[in-house]
Amino acid sequence: MPVEHAPAEPALDPTFGDPDARRFQAALRAGDRGTVRDVLAAAGADGRPFLLRLVTELPGRPSWLDAWVDADGTADAHLARGAHGIGWAWAVRGTARAEHTSREQFQGFFERLRAAEADLEKAAELAPDDPEPWAQRVITARGLQLGHEELARRFTRVIERHPWHRRAHTQMVQGLAAKWSGSDELMLNFARERAAASPPGRAVAACVVEAHIEISLTLDDDDTARYFAAPAVLDELRAAAAHSVDHPSWPSEPDAVRADNLFAYAFTFAGDSAAAARRFEAIAGRVTEEPWNYVDDDAVKGFQRFEKRVARNVR
Repeated sequence: MPVEHAPAEPALDPTFGDPDARRFQAALRAGDRGTVRDVLAAAGADGRPFLLRLVTELPGRPSWLDAWVDADGTADAHLARGAHGIGWAWAVRGTARAEHTSREQFQGFFERLRAAEADLEKAAELAPDDPEPWAQRVITARGLQLGHEELARRFTRVIERHPWHRRAHTQMVQGLAAKWSGSDELMLNFARERAAASPPGRAVAACVVEAHIEISLTLDDDDTARYFAAPAVLDELRAAAAHSVDHPSWPSEPDAVRADNLFAYAFTFAGDSAAAARRFEAIAGRVTEEPWNYVDDDAVKGFQRFEKRVARNVR
């Protein structure tokens, strides 16, 4: 999946300029399930979760997803509809914390997640060697509040099939966070253990920066800067970057840029402008919604503000 030339200006493009992802996105919007089926089937184990994120972003419930399941009943048809169901469930719930979410929102959320769970369970049954249905079920386990034991069981099913599945690791970090009845300690320990076990150049090591960012979200900007600049935290971030985004074997596939965005955010707050500048150069305008929406409702504006701050400091 080669990446085309990055845009001249920073932009939110969920395809990150990848031609296969753009073709897949166009097929999703057109309801061209044949192309959706073919591109998804041809993608590798690291490419499939990237494409399925595009499925989750489709608004509403496209009728062609139901038609695909009814016509084919294949594992990928159920997988695609299940993945979409997760995004559809969060669309009705919203992103607010539980105390700011209505009973009606929760009811719709759980109904849609249970439907997604049924599709993903069927996909796992039809394609027992595929890690992706289990990776998606890590997310549904969190949303359905099935507990950390079930979360870990599903994660184990993923890594039995694909030990370094990036999105499953990311979802475990979220599932072990304090806001999902976990704790900072539990989340950080998981991130550290998996990062240490991962081969050099894998995005799993970015779990460390994800965990630290999650902890920082309860702080104001000044305290966030102090948090990331603390010697123990900054040393850990540098070690995680050396093991992943700064390693010579860091992959060029488009989804890898998510980790670059996370490290750029953390290093900017920490005041390590040289490390942040390397990440902004690697990003080349391919902005992700998170973490920049934590500093500005317009993620691109947040990204640009931090990028300009770093550029001033490295002159």
